[in-house]
Amino acid sequence: MIYTKQEWYTPAEVALHNKATDCWVSVNGVVRNLTSWLKEQFRICNCIKTCSCPAKSWFCEDTCVEHCNCFKRGFSYCDGKRLAMAVLAYAGKDLSHWFNGNNWAHFTHPLVGSITPYHRHGPGNEQPVVPSTRWRPITNPWWLDENNVVGKVTERTRPIRITNSLTGSSVTLEVCSEETIYQIMMRYLPHNYHMLSYTWRYLGRGLDYNKTLAENGIPDERDLFSEVSLPENIHIPDILLFYNDDLTEDAPRSVCFCRHIGCVFNECQEKHEVFSPNMQVIKKQCGR
Repeated sequence: MIYTKQEWYTPAEVALHNKATDCWVSVNGVVRNLTSWLKEQFRICNCIKTCSCPAKSWFCEDTCVEHCNCFKRGFSYCDGKRLAMAVLAYAGKDLSHWFNGNNWAHFTHPLVGSITPYHRHGPGNEQPVVPSTRWRPITNPWWLDENNVVGKVTERTRPIRITNSLTGSSVTLEVCSEETIYQIMMRYLPHNYHMLSYTWRYLGRGLDYNKTLAENGIPDERDLFSEVSLPENIHIPDILLFYNDDLTEDAPRSVCFCRHIGCVFNECQEKHEVFSPNMQVIKKQCGR
């Protein structure tokens, strides 16, 4: 059993990160964490400040407030932060329709006649319409920065039911169609911490843990149900878990399970050994 970091995300998982302090977006199938980028954008202001004192002298009153031109134009935020405000308004959503490939979508300006970025949903990276030194920033834009990549968004989600034949408990999960059985095990791990001592089977046959659900012969029949006007959830494939009785013990939850987003086992303070079904010792150290 190989404990891995989550690679694929569902749109529902991306939609949970919809705040300025926790902002994720998906662009062209890639999930990006823009929290640090937003923090940097809100910190920077390149506008020239003007004093609010009635007498423009070297001494300002205690009630003096500095204003930039953006406030005079009716904006409640700096002009340099307009792109960040537009991105924040779409936090947790897919922004692929903003782009044409790796570049912002463009159109021919009817007055100037130049190729101009199409900013239907708010200001973009390239602000001036006419050629200018501000036409294209020197720094790498956020949608091409590899440092903010979290993972990939799935093209299609599918439900799967996992039933423990020993206890009779059943859990229905929404998984990504590209995920292997190993990666689905990571989603099921919070429901059964002793999962290593079980064998996964579908319709009586074993599963290849390195293959996806479709590659293991577990079909997704929701399209067929929709064609005959049946509910999509009228039948959900069920994977059965059979206990191996390998004489292993479940590790204490307070020691082994880590609620950190990129970690499975919490062993920052001490290492812990877990036995797999084939009696191999697997050691995992927390990545924090």
